[in-house]
Amino acid sequence: MTDAHRAEESVLLHRDGRLARVTLNRPARRNSFDLAMLARFEDVLHELSRDDGTEVVLLTGAGTAFCAGTDLHELATLDARATMSVQRRTAELVERWYRLEQSTVAALNGPAIGSGAVLGLASDLRVAADTCFATFPEVGFGIPLTWSGMAILADLVGADLAKRWLLLGDRIPADELRDLRLVTEVVEPGRLADAATGLAERLLATSAVGRSMTKRAARLAGPRFEAAANDSYLGALSVALRPAGDYLARDPR
Repeated sequence: MTDAHRAEESVLLHRDGRLARVTLNRPARRNSFDLAMLARFEDVLHELSRDDGTEVVLLTGAGTAFCAGTDLHELATLDARATMSVQRRTAELVERWYRLEQSTVAALNGPAIGSGAVLGLASDLRVAADTCFATFPEVGFGIPLTWSGMAILADLVGADLAKRWLLLGDRIPADELRDLRLVTEVVEPGRLADAATGLAERLLATSAVGRSMTKRAARLAGPRFEAAANDSYLGALSVALRPAGDYLARDPR
């Protein structure tokens, strides 16, 4: 693939020995997911799931944002059936990322918004640039957080704090993410790549079997994706019932 073609890909996959780097690559839309990007990420996950040579996967975003979740501008153009499909596929995407056999590291290079934050938090380990923050603005748009977000947030910080974040749309700065142990380290943006790579190298220095078995054991105590299965239906219904202008006018993406 030529450099020009790679630049057009909405999700980039680069392998370096036992380490794979995945980059969300729609910086003009703050790496929010449209249908093409969703399909590309699904393909990347399928490829990684069949890749016995890769042991650690590092996820980050191009540009100044990590991920702004679903592209609301495209979502507003979809009919009810297509909206339902998007909600279902994105929830499955997060679960597949969470259940990936390889160890996963998220390098949060900038704002992680709504379901984009959910994707980052579904990684095994996370580091953040000091310009990063997480926020969940969905309730302000009249829609719930989907992508199995409540299940993951409740598992990480407890249901009460997760509910407060969602109801108030709080902005959680990088230092608070660190204090809550949601990220292992907060660094200047120019040091993020090295910090994430260093974390990946620490993982690669340990037993692949031990890491895999630890992930399998953690899944038993992790978020209950089955209990969040209605996310896609609730999300699709709420989007269908809201006039597009109600949330697009305040879209932070």
